[in-house]
Amino acid sequence: MKTSPATKASTARLGVSQCLLGDRVRYDAASKAHAVVLGELAERFELIAICPEVEAGLGIPRPAVQLSGDIEQPRLTGRDQPELDISERMASYTTEKLPTLAGLDGYVFKSRSPSCGLNSSPVFIAGRCVTETSRGVFARAVCQQYPALPVIEDSELDSPTRLASFIDAVHAHHRS
Repeated sequence: MKTSPATKASTARLGVSQCLLGDRVRYDAASKAHAVVLGELAERFELIAICPEVEAGLGIPRPAVQLSGDIEQPRLTGRDQPELDISERMASYTTEKLPTLAGLDGYVFKSRSPSCGLNSSPVFIAGRCVTETSRGVFARAVCQQYPALPVIEDSELDSPTRLASFIDAVHAHHRS
């Protein structure tokens, strides 16, 4: 669990998709470090690194997965290996992980991720993208379990208005 230097008990805690912290945990072993996360958010909050795919036991690198099948209840299947299905593994991990997130005051998700995308994950049916506005399976579960938790995607952090609103919401959640 990676945290920022500001780890006082009185500091609000943010769950953060681990790749946004610069860790090479993505399927292709790449980093997606985000300047706002590493700068402004790290200065204000305790950051809790979470990578559902790695924590579920998938390796680095690993085959790319995508959401497929059903828009409302998509499965996590291999992008290039359709026979690969990690849906049950991710469901088991999510069931175990959700209770540990009760102390969070907000969450920053990685956009377009099949596990962590908040409102931007594509879903494929019969090899064709049918929507690009679904939720990743882990993000969906977090939002269902903690509906009052302030959440945002990394792609929204570059909007000063959206960022300020998120920061205010995290502080309000922390005070409640």
